[in-house]
Amino acid sequence: MILNNIINIKIHNKTISYYKQWYNNIKIGDVIDISIEHLQKNSAIKVLVKCDICDKERELPYYKYNKNISKYNIYTCNKCFNIKNKKTNIIKYGDENFNNKEKIRKTVLEKYNVDNVSNIPEIKLKKESTTFKNYSVLNPMQNEETKLKVRNKIKRRYLELKKIRNDKTLKFFDKFNIISISNDIYTFKCDCNKEHNFDINSNVFYNRKMRNNILCTICNPIGCFSNSGLEIQLQNFIKQNFNNEIILNVRNIINPYELDIYLPDLKIAFEFNGIYWHNELYKDKNYHLNKTELCEQQGIQLIHIWEDDWIYKQEIVKSMILNKLNQTPNKIFARKTIIKEISDNKLVREFLDKNHIQGFVGSKIKLGLFYDNELVSLMTFGNRRVAMGKKATNKDEYELLRFCNKLNTNVIGGASKLFKYFVNNYKPLEITTYADRSISQGKLYKTLGFKSQGKTEPNYYYIIDGIRKHRFNFRKDILVKQGFDKNKTEHQIMLEINLYRIYDSGNLKFNYIII
Repeated sequence: MILNNIINIKIHNKTISYYKQWYNNIKIGDVIDISIEHLQKNSAIKVLVKCDICDKERELPYYKYNKNISKYNIYTCNKCFNIKNKKTNIIKYGDENFNNKEKIRKTVLEKYNVDNVSNIPEIKLKKESTTFKNYSVLNPMQNEETKLKVRNKIKRRYLELKKIRNDKTLKFFDKFNIISISNDIYTFKCDCNKEHNFDINSNVFYNRKMRNNILCTICNPIGCFSNSGLEIQLQNFIKQNFNNEIILNVRNIINPYELDIYLPDLKIAFEFNGIYWHNELYKDKNYHLNKTELCEQQGIQLIHIWEDDWIYKQEIVKSMILNKLNQTPNKIFARKTIIKEISDNKLVREFLDKNHIQGFVGSKIKLGLFYDNELVSLMTFGNRRVAMGKKATNKDEYELLRFCNKLNTNVIGGASKLFKYFVNNYKPLEITTYADRSISQGKLYKTLGFKSQGKTEPNYYYIIDGIRKHRFNFRKDILVKQGFDKNKTEHQIMLEINLYRIYDSGNLKFNYIII
């Protein structure tokens, strides 16, 4: 494959235009001979080479080929080179590693009775004499001029690295309106887009950016615990989409609790639940349930907005809020849609993950409404889930698992159309479903003809990396299989590894029976 200064080149899409200046009618995939003179003009090309020892062919970038080529114009792959190198070292030095520290130490010890040549008295004295002659000290670092040179060199290199890092940071974070960076304490000066600038430490900047928080230290002051930056984002979103009265941090409605946001005209309140301060270390099992029920007693629907949902599913949360505010921007009448049974599980997964706050769940029956060939509404059914407390005893018993519309879209009459189709075509004896009390009062299910069957206890989740994970994934039998103590409870095991529970408001259970 390698003939003196001629190398076989396989033409790739990125290099074909480059070689047309020397070769006519060249096509992608062609193998040509090209001189090294031409080869060196394009470092992005690949060379087809054969190892001189194992005859294995491979393509590799020219710079790697050039690195591995010997003075005899022979290419050896890394594996063969290492083997050959070890054999040579054994012949020359009696060890496959010519720089064997243990062997060197033993040799020095045998010859000079010290384990390091620097400790030989003659060599040590010679070094000190040379140093004293050149610097008038026994150690170079005791010389003030030498220390100053080293210090200046380190400082110069440090400033160069700072400048490179700052230039890259300014370019990378251009969308965050960073104006300048201070080298002394590594602080960003940013433009807030609200007619003022603010300074922010790099650690605070990266922390807020990671959590999708308000960056501005003026709009969202550091150390202000009365309102988190994420809660301010929620407040601002509601203010932008609701023009009537908005009361913040109201305390006189459900004493002794506080409501973060209250809209008296709609009798709706919003509670922002931070993952850290709302776990079991700080809030008891019934904290969120109590607030929900106290609001219901006042005729108020309390919507719980969870921190991880706001960070990772913000578009879904915003769409849900707009619906509660009667501000959903897009409306479609169900009579203009076409109903279809869906077999494409990938389509269902993508739709639920993008539009439903609880995301995808497996299902047997998937019914969709399509408008202009686009899925705009979805309802899924399956067997009753064990995780919800009861397993189906009859094949004609179902659970309504998911229903949602496309983001920011209200399909008027869509749920009724899908549910009616399911009842007429699948002839179920009984249908069960649940409404999450954190965000729903189950009005939709009552409209469809479901009857209330009571309430469940608050569900709990475990907080893993700032995200709530369902308890079903951390059952005791699973933990024991992973090696944890079978004599301890699930809760005891999780507490030992510093994973804490966080409780919601429970579910409302509904039942639909065909008479």
